[in-house]
Amino acid sequence: MLTAAPLLSPPPPPPRCHVAIPLRCHAPTQQVAAAAADRGLLLRGAGSPVVKRAPGGWLLWYQCGARVALAASTDGLRWGPPVEPDPLVASTDWWAFDTAAVRPSDVLLFSGPDASARSGFPSSAVYWLYYSGSTDERFGSPFPAAAAAAAEDVPALPGLAISQDGRHWARIEGDHHTGALLGVGEEEEGGDPRRGWEARCVAAPKVVLHAEGDLRMYYHSFDEMSQRHAIGLARSKDGVRWRKAGKVLEGGKAGSFDEGGVRHGHVVRDRAAGRYVMVYEGVDANGRVSIGMAVSEDGLKGWRRSSELPILRPSDDDEGWDSTVVGSPCLVQMDGAYDWRMYYTGVGRDGEAAIGMAYSEGHGLQKFEKWDAVLIVPLMALWVTGSIPILANLFFSRRITTTVKRRTEKTIDCMKKERENMHACT
Repeated sequence: MLTAAPLLSPPPPPPRCHVAIPLRCHAPTQQVAAAAADRGLLLRGAGSPVVKRAPGGWLLWYQCGARVALAASTDGLRWGPPVEPDPLVASTDWWAFDTAAVRPSDVLLFSGPDASARSGFPSSAVYWLYYSGSTDERFGSPFPAAAAAAAEDVPALPGLAISQDGRHWARIEGDHHTGALLGVGEEEEGGDPRRGWEARCVAAPKVVLHAEGDLRMYYHSFDEMSQRHAIGLARSKDGVRWRKAGKVLEGGKAGSFDEGGVRHGHVVRDRAAGRYVMVYEGVDANGRVSIGMAVSEDGLKGWRRSSELPILRPSDDDEGWDSTVVGSPCLVQMDGAYDWRMYYTGVGRDGEAAIGMAYSEGHGLQKFEKWDAVLIVPLMALWVTGSIPILANLFFSRRITTTVKRRTEKTIDCMKKERENMHACT
């Protein structure tokens, strides 16, 4: 129903595009250490996080080498092993745009209120996975972190796959001759054939369902005229056939953290403010990558930076897991109107990619704190062994956030009362 006819002739050579985040991938491992250099770290050997809250728990699609992997969690912090088989691997069709590597960009989840949960996955849900695909193996292969500044050239185009259970996927062929949803150098909405700014690629498609029959895709490409990355917009009525609508955000002024360009924009609607928020990678003049934020009232035009400073920078600790790059942000609004989580990819000096999380509570999205891995320590186990004083000293001797301190004090107080046969805490 949604597929296009297969090709009868081979396509021309694919365009080339700059890749932002290096990735050295191995079997992902859960982070449990509490060292200062590991603040924010959740999952090693992974990148390009796409995080969704679903009935029964949390789901994480991420890049691992040339494929897309999937993990589940009850709290969005401690992730289980990768689900088998891999949700999405490179295509075996010789003419396709994604024969070498695939990288997740966004997931839309459609499910009714009565969707039943089965092993943490809503059985009646329908998942739409938007991803970037490449015919160049470097798109999923490791290379030194320094190569991010040099911007390795590889082709990348957007694709779509759908699933009933989040595990088994079927590709949906787009209108482009390679099966991609969009190609380079196509006319924008209104018939203006401005081809120059996106002659290399259409990468990292992030999709927002604004209303029925109105879907918006935010993607990035490299403008050969300005020699900077920029973020563009495409619109669709059905999520499969798209038409470009031009740039929405470009690099900042001289000396800014995003002077060298912007890319990997993730857009969500802020329930409290009723506006659209975009978190994105900003590249400075030296190639250093940070995460910035912009806002728009309608999500179409008038995007303006919320600050001239990034909301998250690489770690100042040279040994930090994210001391070289922070990017590929994924923003999740929590139950509180002003509470947010931001999952992101970090890269250290060794070139290894990992996934971390920072959060903002009641700050109006102006301040993000990296999650402290010390919270993963099992408090109850330490209480049973009589180590509460030791744990308290550990917490309060470290530089921790106000939220961590408050929750820890409440938990310790509750345990003490239970030990003294007092009323149970709620």
